[in-house]
Amino acid sequence: MSSMSASRVPSPPVVRPGGPGDLDAVAALLTGAFADDPVVRVIIAAAPDPLAALDHLHRVTLGSEYLVADDEESANGIAGDAVVDLAVDGDGRVLGAALWDRIDRAPKTPADLEGDGAGGGIDLALLGDAWGLLTRDTAACLAERPARPHWYLYLLAVDAGARGMGIGSALLDHGLARADASGLPAHLEATSEGAARLYERHGFRTTATIAPGAPLPSYRAMTREASATS
Repeated sequence: MSSMSASRVPSPPVVRPGGPGDLDAVAALLTGAFADDPVVRVIIAAAPDPLAALDHLHRVTLGSEYLVADDEESANGIAGDAVVDLAVDGDGRVLGAALWDRIDRAPKTPADLEGDGAGGGIDLALLGDAWGLLTRDTAACLAERPARPHWYLYLLAVDAGARGMGIGSALLDHGLARADASGLPAHLEATSEGAARLYERHGFRTTATIAPGAPLPSYRAMTREASATS
């Protein structure tokens, strides 16, 4: 999925890897960017406190898979195939984030994150009926994933104050260069037509319509083949 948001910041951004110390900044960025996403908005509306539920989902996902220290990866058996690219300004402020997975095996599902809310698990009471919608939506996405190994763009978000600076494109270019170097295609879901147009400009083509069923809207699955690297 992807979301973008609005205005200007002074410092030119650079792209760097994310780490455990970025969790608060990235979670806040994702929650702010995705609260109005056409699909996410419907899902979290079913939670008792939608913004708290969305923030919780992001924190659990980031802390369990994406922003994990090397020693934690070894202890938890994580293969190190999840990557976070951050666009930051000259003061180190996070302006954008892209979360990628190299998929050589069955990807994680919401059920993998279930728990009692302690130790990094999902708090199902906090999610309420949103959990059932999320599970259904994820199953619909998984059904349209490529069967072959690929890089999967899980989330792409740009801060509200940084739209129009080319940050989404810079993050995409960075991640796609990594995919090209590995010789693998890239795959994602575009939940808005604006996002789909951005991805089309970067070589993605629609491969399927994802239709989780009411009340969730339909949206696009998109894939880009690897480009030859010099």
